[in-house]
Amino acid sequence: MLLISFLILLVVAVSGITTIPFYVGLLAVITVFYKKSWVFFLAFGLGLYLDLIFIRPLSYTSLILTIFVLLIRLYERKFEIKTTIFVFISSFLGSLIYLKIFDYQQVLLQSLVTSLFAIIFFKMLWLKLDRHSEII
Repeated sequence: MLLISFLILLVVAVSGITTIPFYVGLLAVITVFYKKSWVFFLAFGLGLYLDLIFIRPLSYTSLILTIFVLLIRLYERKFEIKTTIFVFISSFLGSLIYLKIFDYQQVLLQSLVTSLFAIIFFKMLWLKLDRHSEII
């Protein structure tokens, strides 16, 4: 849990400097690993904090991030979600939609960078938490 807290703080700090939504990728990875209800509260709280940082109306980001977590949780019943392919696709689509909603520039490039960092986060957590199985 200390690693998760450190990653969240690091991602929020870096996202305050750049326009790349690393928190979408990290949230996808946390949702894949921890299939608990506290992830919804994390998404909502992170969204409120990001709205405060970026000086947006409150709850826009939290609504988007909470729906993103809900969609990943809905797909866990139909697909195997603990794979790098699922993390890549879900973080790419999530960041693409997020960036289009808030009207950012160079959406595809930023979504690709977010997805690549999500895979790095995924592999870090996989090696840290689940050492006995393979990374696909």
